[in-house]
Amino acid sequence: MSTDATEQGRLAFRKNFPMSSCQYPVGSSLRAAWMNGWTEARNAAPESSAHHPGMMKDARTAVNLDRVDAPHES
Repeated sequence: MSTDATEQGRLAFRKNFPMSSCQYPVGSSLRAAWMNGWTEARNAAPESSAHHPGMMKDARTAVNLDRVDAPHES
């Protein structure tokens, strides 16, 4: 695997990993680089692949984070 965080983000998008799969700490420069790589790959993807399956799941999870009755991912 690449040691460049930006390239790791690009590869993650191409391998169908959601943005939430980034394991760098929040607020770190490595996380920012990874997110930039993932976003660049999404923006460069043809329209048909820009609708990444994991993206909507991430959005639904983020919206429900503060709900006590939110479904748990197991």
